[in-house]
Amino acid sequence: MKPWPFQQIRRVTLSRWLARGTREFTGRISTDSRDLQPGDLFIAISGPNFDGHHFISAVMDSGAAGILVSRTPEDAVIASATSASVTILQCDNTVRGLNRLAAAYRRELRAKVIAVGGSNGKTTTKQMIHTLLSQRFSGVASPKSFNNNIGLPITLLSVQPQHEYVVLEVGTNAPGEVEALGQVAAPDIVVITGVGLEHLEFLTDIVHVAHEEASLARFVAPDGILLLTNESPELLHALRLTRGPRFTVGQGGSGADMEATEIHEALADTDFVVNGRVAYHLPLLGRHNVFNAMLAIGVARRMGLTDEEIQTGLGAVKPVSMRLEPLRIAGHLIINDAYNANPTSMAAAIKMFATLALPDAVEQRPRRVALLGDMLELGTQSEELHRQIGRLAAESPIDLLIFVGPLMLHAAHEARRMGMEVHHFADVEAAGAKLPKLLAPSDVILLKASRGTRLEKLLDIIRAAENAPAATV
Repeated sequence: MKPWPFQQIRRVTLSRWLARGTREFTGRISTDSRDLQPGDLFIAISGPNFDGHHFISAVMDSGAAGILVSRTPEDAVIASATSASVTILQCDNTVRGLNRLAAAYRRELRAKVIAVGGSNGKTTTKQMIHTLLSQRFSGVASPKSFNNNIGLPITLLSVQPQHEYVVLEVGTNAPGEVEALGQVAAPDIVVITGVGLEHLEFLTDIVHVAHEEASLARFVAPDGILLLTNESPELLHALRLTRGPRFTVGQGGSGADMEATEIHEALADTDFVVNGRVAYHLPLLGRHNVFNAMLAIGVARRMGLTDEEIQTGLGAVKPVSMRLEPLRIAGHLIINDAYNANPTSMAAAIKMFATLALPDAVEQRPRRVALLGDMLELGTQSEELHRQIGRLAAESPIDLLIFVGPLMLHAAHEARRMGMEVHHFADVEAAGAKLPKLLAPSDVILLKASRGTRLEKLLDIIRAAENAPAATV
């Protein structure tokens, strides 16, 4: 961020002085004591695994200019800070203080703020937008999945005065989280990729998911715009009272402002035509990524990019790690989509995998092997939703189903009942012990699961069995 005096930081974070130092704040914010640089402001976050308040002495030794805390340090620590000219501020809650600081800083930004929400495809869409805009403009995007009440404000605070845009990812696990992040971001452009069955443990059903995701649109700037797919009636209903201009994308004949036709999916890329006029090449798998790409195209056009610039930019998009990422390990083609899963994204991945054009094999047709792990945070609907996935997988042209995790036992029962060859394992370790014997050298494999399943560990098992490094296709 632009360096602010600690007096201003104290005011916007609603803090009080514990120590007033003279070290100059350089504008860099950190919540990780291992990543500090001289002149940083360290914000002590109390998390489930670490508490930044435990590292204050080390923070002072690192050369940090200031520290924001919620708990009062010992007198000796305050005395040390005073003698070392380190500023210590105390607020009621450091996460709230961080968000207050980001919201205040956002009001001074000249950069266009683009917020990407939705149940699926946020990270990929964010990356597409960043790739397109970076051809002409200077800007930043949320690293990895910085989409919560720590990651989003940290990203906003990384914006420098020379930047012309920032792309934020907005996530949720429970009601009200999107609204809180929308208030901080105050976006100029809102993108909602769609809604699906996510975090039902707290969001209950698709209607509540739609209302949660739609709440982001309430915070778009008066001269801003909302971009969304027209695929979800629940989302459209939730947005019915939202005012302001909107731009929709969809399939040909759907009545959307931007429609995709002539969609052709290949092994590692997809081609499509927009409104019968402009052809685009996207080096990503999955029909759903066409709609993510059109949302990115809509943002790029709003920012003034030409069709030629957009075509070039989309052609340079790279797969995001563990999101439909094609890998080759020895004789296997592996589609690694193990970063996360909910029933909507799981169904989309299965349908994509079932229709994927496979490479020619020398001796026999490659088998399609789906390696599917638990979908988490689905509440009371978890069993039935896993059963539905089992039925969908069994109805698809997939040769072998391998299910991992206690919840996927329900999917395994359904698929087995429908006559499929099925293997089920309680966890990744159990699956890894048997997996090498279940696979043939030319198998094409899909990995898909919620993040907590850690299904990507099976890549190391396959790699070790084949004694070959992985390479991106």
